[in-house]
Amino acid sequence: MLSAAIVAAAVLGVAKVVRDWLVLRQVRAAMEGCSAEDRVRIGMRLAATLGGRQEPPADGAGDA
Repeated sequence: MLSAAIVAAAVLGVAKVVRDWLVLRQVRAAMEGCSAEDRVRIGMRLAATLGGRQEPPADGAGDA
């Protein structure tokens, strides 16, 4: 039972690393030829994605 839990944790950890690598590869490709504002916007979305948080609404509806 313990070995199954260890294997499951290892598989989930590897899956997260692979997912993050794929996201970073796509971001790197998207940033080529972008303006400075676009790079900041992409960086904020990347931080939210990799951090596991939801990004705030784009229209400013979250500001109160």
